[in-house]
Amino acid sequence: MESPLSFVPTMFFASLLLFISSPSSTKASTQFVETVCSQTINNSECLKALESDPRTASASNYKEIAPIALDLAIVNAKDSYAFINNLIKTNPSEAVKQCADSYKFVVLDFQSARKELDEDTLTANYDIKMAVDDNISQCETALKSGVQVPEISFRNNLVYFYSNIGDVITEKLIN
Repeated sequence: MESPLSFVPTMFFASLLLFISSPSSTKASTQFVETVCSQTINNSECLKALESDPRTASASNYKEIAPIALDLAIVNAKDSYAFINNLIKTNPSEAVKQCADSYKFVVLDFQSARKELDEDTLTANYDIKMAVDDNISQCETALKSGVQVPEISFRNNLVYFYSNIGDVITEKLIN
């Protein structure tokens, strides 16, 4: 007579086989992240940025990745705004002051886009683009006509980068 527990090994291996062969949410999130990043200006840095947030591992569609990307953009913009405001203490040039003013609006644009994701993706996309088109462009123009500040130019490139990621994702949500 068989033991009542003789089926346990069979059930264990059957369950293990199902677990291994079933599509995981990590695989789905990886696919979405790779699709987005492959369309950005820097695929490898995009992958690093998005995968640095633990929420990315469970994201299964563009709508779930979008707030992650914008949260990263907001954190970066706030950090740059604080950096530039601190820089004004040692370099109170008009160019640096213009960049501080520009970054105030970059933060607001990204925050606005984040809020609009669920209500109006087209407007969110517009705000993401305005962070660069209106504000970073003004900062770059001020830097070209004034004192060169490589640290700000580097931070401007990061805004371009995060804006690009946000643009790719929101375009996917719109279409």
